[in-house]
Amino acid sequence: MRRLLDMAEEEISSRLSEGSRLAVESLSMALREETKSDEIRKLASRLHDLHDEVSDLVMEAVARYNPVAADLRFLKSALFVSYDLYRVARYAYDIAVVREKLDGWCLSQRMEHAAEIVKNMVAAAVEMFLNREISRLEELERLDDEVDKSYEEALLDILKGTDRCKVVETVVLRLLERASDHAVYITNHAYYLVTGQSRRR
Repeated sequence: MRRLLDMAEEEISSRLSEGSRLAVESLSMALREETKSDEIRKLASRLHDLHDEVSDLVMEAVARYNPVAADLRFLKSALFVSYDLYRVARYAYDIAVVREKLDGWCLSQRMEHAAEIVKNMVAAAVEMFLNREISRLEELERLDDEVDKSYEEALLDILKGTDRCKVVETVVLRLLERASDHAVYITNHAYYLVTGQSRRR
């Protein structure tokens, strides 16, 4: 017989899966010149709503089913994961705002590469959490280092001489670097869910 708590967790997992899809979509849209920032703001608002829905489901599950051990870890971590996904979408919105405010787009290969990495990180991190497996933990941390390195390289380039495109690239890479950090936070929640131990870099 299926536990009622299992059904509650499935409902929460469904929300997180949708959140992962929307967060990745928001990052893709942010790099398209034709996308208006308002479109991404709506996605971020939907992710904020999803976070609220997860919060309500978690509180209901705690109140009704008295979860312990791994169940309680899942519920606690799901709250943080839903918020991390919202933050990713907010950074995507910030990227679109930068593009609009600086009156034009300078899409560099470095920005495209970093964005692809972050999108893959977000999707993989949520998958790890939902599947309760952490075999790719170190791989995602290495990818995070790669995004960090791209941002650091952009900073060094701007010290050698600046123009509008270099400014755009540096700001966008900083926002992508922050989004990649949230993907790592999600993997840390997966680690906590599986092991019961905290993990921080």
